[in-house]
Amino acid sequence: MILFFAKLIFSGLALWWALHQVDFNYLHIVFKELPTGICATAFATMCCSISLNGLRLYCIAKKLKLNESFKMLHQLTWIGMFFNQLLPGGIGGDAYRIYTLARNNTLVLSSAAILWDRILGILCLWLLSAALLLTIKLPSHIQLLATTLYCLIFAGIIFLILFIRYPVLQKYKLVANLWKIFATAKCIIRVPGALIATSICMAITNFLAFYLLVIALKIPLSFAESSVIFTLSLIVIMIPLSISGWGLREGFLTTCFVALGLPPEMGFSLGVLQGLLMLSTGSIGAVFYLFAKKNKNSLANSVKKDIINTTKAGVAQG
Repeated sequence: MILFFAKLIFSGLALWWALHQVDFNYLHIVFKELPTGICATAFATMCCSISLNGLRLYCIAKKLKLNESFKMLHQLTWIGMFFNQLLPGGIGGDAYRIYTLARNNTLVLSSAAILWDRILGILCLWLLSAALLLTIKLPSHIQLLATTLYCLIFAGIIFLILFIRYPVLQKYKLVANLWKIFATAKCIIRVPGALIATSICMAITNFLAFYLLVIALKIPLSFAESSVIFTLSLIVIMIPLSISGWGLREGFLTTCFVALGLPPEMGFSLGVLQGLLMLSTGSIGAVFYLFAKKNKNSLANSVKKDIINTTKAGVAQG
């Protein structure tokens, strides 16, 4: 609860700072003239990306020999979006997905499936945006920021490889359990074509959804430039300081656009629009969650009736 209020205060302060960098009249005009068709296309593209995430999780689950259907994992991915975007004070979407998978599988394999889903997603975005970064020219400080963040990700990958290859401190239970989770990499390394394809397609649809928002706001950025900025903003909002990235995202994009020589209002409005896009997809996840809960209750009632009928039949025979 204390952590939640700390994040709430940070998000509020970050949004307050970003709001003081923009002109409200400009923002009013920008949002008033938003083309609904392009925004709807961005929403549909984002939905496609989340469904691809469900397919990737299914591919990972099969490699780890988890006994789950594509329908269940696709639904679970959407529910994870709901927990991440609309329930910031509760458990995260990843924690919920691990908890749900652990009902029918071991905790180690359930955690490994969600972990590798996250890692592969970030890795693919990083590789594609790093390649795009080589084709464009950004201001030196943004270029430095991008290079630094990408180097940190690369260092993290190297550390992860070394941790898997050379396990240390195995006498500590936490380290031993972490190693068991990461050691499942030997299954993931033998990556099937479907896993590679879904990861690439998901990264591209994420880039495209963000670029459609850029087009809707009439921001003079190319697809490559917007993709690199999107990746940087995504890495920044992964820092657990705010609620669902609110405040961090707007502050970063506002500052970034000033560095690019663009009006700060463009950065702020892009951050808000991206946040609203994530909230709207989270609301669809809420529908999946309610539907799953309804089915679960129906199944529980059915099982309860069967037990009662069986008991009554046994009593009658007795």
